[in-house]
Amino acid sequence: MRVPVLAVWTRRPLAVDTLTRRERERLAAVPPRARRQWLISRHALKVLLGLLGLPPDTTAHTFPHWRLSLSHTDGAAVAAGTAMTHQHGLGVDLEADRTAPVDTSRFFLDPRERSWLDSLPQDARAAHRLRLWTVKEALFKADPLNHRTVLPDYITADPAARCGRARARPHPGTLFGYSSARLHQGHLSFAVAIRPRSPVPESERPVPALTFDDVAQRISATLSIPVEQLTPGTRLRELAADSFRLVEMAVDLQEEFDTVFTQHELREITTLGELAGLVGVRA
Repeated sequence: MRVPVLAVWTRRPLAVDTLTRRERERLAAVPPRARRQWLISRHALKVLLGLLGLPPDTTAHTFPHWRLSLSHTDGAAVAAGTAMTHQHGLGVDLEADRTAPVDTSRFFLDPRERSWLDSLPQDARAAHRLRLWTVKEALFKADPLNHRTVLPDYITADPAARCGRARARPHPGTLFGYSSARLHQGHLSFAVAIRPRSPVPESERPVPALTFDDVAQRISATLSIPVEQLTPGTRLRELAADSFRLVEMAVDLQEEFDTVFTQHELREITTLGELAGLVGVRA
């Protein structure tokens, strides 16, 4: 089946004088260097909410969300949403063009997908590697059962397809559809999870408090480190010798938990407990 998805992309920040009281309070809690990116993301989200007829105060919506998704990168943001009620989850991921080390593929592709990628001409691999990263991130965000999954668990039917189907190894009963495209020197992917269900009113959906365990589980999935080894006192330099890994981890945490922090702030912290505080865990 086809699922219509509405998306709003922008590089323009939301005007501060248009913020609601709650949005101004939220902005005040954002580090100064990250406020422009936060306003760009909220601009995309606010326009989308208006198009979908939803409450325009962006603080009324938290992520992950069953019908909304948000992604940002390098001064741009995209918000996606759908009006369909039998859909089970929606995810979007936006990444600017960049080169990732070849060996990162094992963190998000399964052996069949890596084999396909390796069969391509050398000069074509980097672009497809980044495209597949956005596909896997979108699939992960669309999955309401993703607290027990890692990116390689999402298997595309055809890794060469820009629009296709996928399944999650731990729960194959849920069907995913995805679409990816080039957008402004970057890659953009959408994913939806379809499973018959009775829609639950948004007002009745619980919003769980973010815990250190939530952050540790995500870091474990990203870096392939047993979660039992991750404690608030674990030092960041113990997690990865390659600084690229730490940057990937930071970007992933911001996307997953809908937060923004700067590279300056990241350089100022030394432990996972401090990193969890940046993400939003309250001691």
